[in-house]
Amino acid sequence: TTETEDKRNRKGSAGKQELSTVYTLTMKQQDATSSTLYFQCRKTKSDDKKTNSDDPSVADEQDESKPGKLHNDLIQCAFQVAAYGSKAAAETPQKEHECELDTELSATLNTSSTSFTFRCPKESRLLPVNFDKAYEGSECTKKRFLSRLGLNASLLEGKSVTSQVETVAAQVSEETSPAYTFSVSEFPEKDVHVCYYCVKDNIKKEDIDSRDEVCRALIEVKGVPKPDNGASSGTATFSTNKLVMAGAILISSALVMSISA
Repeated sequence: TTETEDKRNRKGSAGKQELSTVYTLTMKQQDATSSTLYFQCRKTKSDDKKTNSDDPSVADEQDESKPGKLHNDLIQCAFQVAAYGSKAAAETPQKEHECELDTELSATLNTSSTSFTFRCPKESRLLPVNFDKAYEGSECTKKRFLSRLGLNASLLEGKSVTSQVETVAAQVSEETSPAYTFSVSEFPEKDVHVCYYCVKDNIKKEDIDSRDEVCRALIEVKGVPKPDNGASSGTATFSTNKLVMAGAILISSALVMSISA
């Protein structure tokens, strides 16, 4: 639920104070599984003709925008909130891997293993911040939206299995630390490499090449080639031939029974 509070803390174009709204998000009931919430701040009025705020077609396009993506001029900012569930991100400690600084963590996902859970060490943070994005390629240099990598995947933040105290509604223990689960629901046709960084809290993004303060989590997503038309035709032909043979056997059996009678 959200609570609002109006404050007079900004001035309008005429120098008069205007009301601004402060929102407080409260978790009153905790789900078992974690989830990600997105909120957007949008302009209510605009004199810029490019925004076309009164154009219904533009409004429809905005509603279809992806969560967290600053898609047009009316969206001023977006908030991403990790809502922790009561269950840990991984079922067992063995299924959650720590990305230790000055090391590299690697994993391979395929149709038999569709998810990978890892955590950053204490006093470090994850890059990129936006869960809709990841670094592409084995070099981990270019940041892109996951949806543009040819796969259907997501990153979810939840409670680490190493957390000593359970989280409860509207209260989070200081001992609770985050863990991240990268899941693939639709595999690409070719192999794709996805990368995340764990960096010290005080390090700048331009300094992520300093290996003593960085851990790189490299995830290889194996491609699943689509079946070609020839294979499909061959399968269909094989099935048809089996039906013809079965029909011939049934006719032969009927003739034998008729002669015997």
